[in-house]
Amino acid sequence: MANSLIDFLEELDTNSNLMEAYKKDPVGTAEKYGLSDEDLVLIKEQNWDEVRKRFNDESKANRVVSY
Repeated sequence: MANSLIDFLEELDTNSNLMEAYKKDPVGTAEKYGLSDEDLVLIKEQNWDEVRKRFNDESKANRVVSY
């Protein structure tokens, strides 16, 4: 099963190694993380509007992340 785009972007915020790899090769890093083909297209096309919609999807439960 592919990892979710939301999980990937949240991990980018906390994992400096993942962020460095992403800066060098965003699509390749997302692919290695296990994102779906649909999510890879969003990264490749830098479709941040669609990504933002996924984060703001009110039909999903709120996610709490603690550090």
